[in-house]
Amino acid sequence: MIGRWIFVRERALTRRGWLALAVLTTVGLIALLPLRVAVGMAAPENVTARSIEGSVWSGRIGDLRVGSLPLGTIDAGLRPLPLLLGRAEFDLRREGAAPFAAIASASGGDVRLSGVNGAVALPDGLGGLPVTSLAFSDLSVRMANGKCADAQGSLGMTLASPGALLPQAVSLSGKARCEGGSLVVPMQGPGGMERLTMRIAGDGRWQADLVLAGLPPEVSGPLMQGGFTARPGGIGIGTSGQF
Repeated sequence: MIGRWIFVRERALTRRGWLALAVLTTVGLIALLPLRVAVGMAAPENVTARSIEGSVWSGRIGDLRVGSLPLGTIDAGLRPLPLLLGRAEFDLRREGAAPFAAIASASGGDVRLSGVNGAVALPDGLGGLPVTSLAFSDLSVRMANGKCADAQGSLGMTLASPGALLPQAVSLSGKARCEGGSLVVPMQGPGGMERLTMRIAGDGRWQADLVLAGLPPEVSGPLMQGGFTARPGGIGIGTSGQF
């Protein structure tokens, strides 16, 4: 009787011991995992960086780029609470004069960006448009199997003047939504005379169409010579590319 009790007790301890060992091993591996390895496992192919340093909990990504979109040097770390639910989410932050923040995750065919706030400078413009910066306000996007599944928040752009007789710069913004499997953001300028529609597909291909309304002939004429075409109520230009 006593021998049987000892056998059962030892067997129970062995099971608990293996479970504890497995948990401790998993926690230890995650705690020691370099950020470089984690980013390589989770990031889409179009995400590149000059350098990745630190642990998965607190690291730094130098010159982070999403395709042609330059995010600069970002502080990154794995968020612990979502990890307990089986989701790997990274907190991305850039401090300084032009702060930026976002939460990013990727799993299989599901890519999520949430809580995107701040600005990103575009020194090379955006295709054929003289876009100098992007502005994000509580933007959240979920792409599922290459299609936009959910979108909230706002996206804005600042354009340098496309012509000598136009104001120096104009800012446009609009609410994000999903349409036909793509992320679509219809933007307007403060006076409603400038309209830009941005469309981003799940594979990173994008299209932008800018329309300027109410311009006098002495302003619209030179712009049409520079690539703008006549549109209902104004003139416009389209461009495209891939992030």
